Amino acid sequence: MGLKVTGRRKTRVSIILLIALAGIAFVTQMCVPPPAEPEDPVLSEAEKAKRDRDCQIALSNGWEYYKNREFDSSVRNYTKLVNLGCGEEYASDVFLYFGRAYIELGNLDSAVWAFQQGLKYLPGDKNLLENIAYTLGRMDQPDRQIGYYYQLIEVDSTNTEAYKSLADLLREQEKYEDLIFVLSKWLEVEPDNSRVKSDLIATYSLAGKDPLSLMQSQWMANRGTAQYGIDYARGLIESMDFAAAYRVLESVIEEHPSSKMAYQTLAGAALDEGEIERAIVALKGLYNLNRTDYKTALELSKAYTQRGAYAEALEWAQTGLSTSNNAGEAYYVRAEVYFAAADECSAERESGLSNFHDKLVYNMAYEDYSAAVANGYRRARTRADFLEKNLIPQKGDWFLTDPNQTIFKPEGACYTWINREVKRP
Repeated sequence: MGLKVTGRRKTRVSIILLIALAGIAFVTQMCVPPPAEPEDPVLSEAEKAKRDRDCQIALSNGWEYYKNREFDSSVRNYTKLVNLGCGEEYASDVFLYFGRAYIELGNLDSAVWAFQQGLKYLPGDKNLLENIAYTLGRMDQPDRQIGYYYQLIEVDSTNTEAYKSLADLLREQEKYEDLIFVLSKWLEVEPDNSRVKSDLIATYSLAGKDPLSLMQSQWMANRGTAQYGIDYARGLIESMDFAAAYRVLESVIEEHPSSKMAYQTLAGAALDEGEIERAIVALKGLYNLNRTDYKTALELSKAYTQRGAYAEALEWAQTGLSTSNNAGEAYYVRAEVYFAAADECSAERESGLSNFHDKLVYNMAYEDYSAAVANGYRRARTRADFLEKNLIPQKGDWFLTDPNQTIFKPEGACYTWINREVKRP
C-alpha cells in the first residue's frame, strides 16, 4: 500500500520472539505430554513390514474411533502410531485429529503438543496453525496465540479470518502499533473493506496518531483508487476543513471523472456549507454520468430553489418529473419551487401581503402537492392542507375577477418564467 507504519520492524521482531517463546512456555506450562517419537531403529525387512502394517492399523483405528467420537481410543491408537516411529510418514493424517481428540477430552496442553509435533513435519500447515491458535485461546494464553496467528498470515497472506482474529486479539491487548501493522496488511488484501479502513483510522487515534495523516498518505500512495481520496475528504469534512476537502474531491473527480461517490460527496458537503454554486457544478457532473437519474435532477432543482433561481429550478424539476415517470417526490419538488417563489415575491411587496397573482402561484404549488400525495408521497399532505386553508384563491378572490374568464396566468416581474395556467374552480 505504500504506507510506512511506525513499529513495523519491531512487530516482526516481536513475532520471532513470540514464536521462540511459545516452545519454552509450552514446556513449563504443559501437563505431561505423550512421549516423543523414538529414533527410527535399524529394522530388518520383516520388522519394517510388520511395523508398517501396525502403523496402518493404528492410523485406521485412530480415524475410525475419532469419527465415532471415541476419543480415548483414538488417542491411544495415534499414540501407538507415533511410538512406532510413523509420525513423520503419516503426519498429514495424524496430528490434526490427534490434537482435536485431545481437545474433546479437555486435555488442551496435550492438544497443543500434538499440533506442535505436526508442525515439525508440516511447517506452515494452515490447519495446524489455526487449531493451535484456537486451543491457546481456550487456554487464555493470548501472547502465544498472537504468535501463531502471525505465523498463519505469513503462510497465507490472504487469510482474512486470521487477520480478523489477530486484529481482535491485538485490540483486546491494546497493542495498537501492532494492530496498525496488521490492519494495514489486511487492507492490502481487501483494499475496499470499509470496516477495516474505519478500524485503522480509529486505531491511529488510540495510538495517539493523527488519522488524517494516515488518510492523506493512503490517498497519495493509491491515487488510482478514488475511494482513498473520498475517505480522506470525508475525514477533512469531519474536521470542518471544507476548503481542503473541496480540493481533494475536485482532484479525485479530475483523476476519476466517472466516480459518482466523489460528485455526491462534494455536492453534499457544499450544500451543507451553503456553497450552492459549487454544489450545482458537482450535481451537474453527477447528472451527466447518468441522465436517467431523476433524483439528481431533483437535487439540482432544490439547489436552484435555494439560490432563488426559480426558472432553472423549475426546469430541473420538470426533468425529474419526466424521467421519474411522474413520481410523487418529483411533484413535491416542483411544488416547492412554486411555493418558494410565491413566498419570496409576496414578501417583497410593500404590504407584505399576497396578491391574487401570488395566490395563483400558491395554487400551482397546491396542485402539485396534491399530486404528490396521490402518487404516494404522503409527506406533502401537510403542505397541501396548509395552502388550501390559507394561501390559494378563495371564493372572495374569484368573485373579484371577470366572471367570463376561466383561465388565469400569474402576472408581474416575479413570474415571467411561469407559463402554467390555473383554471377557475
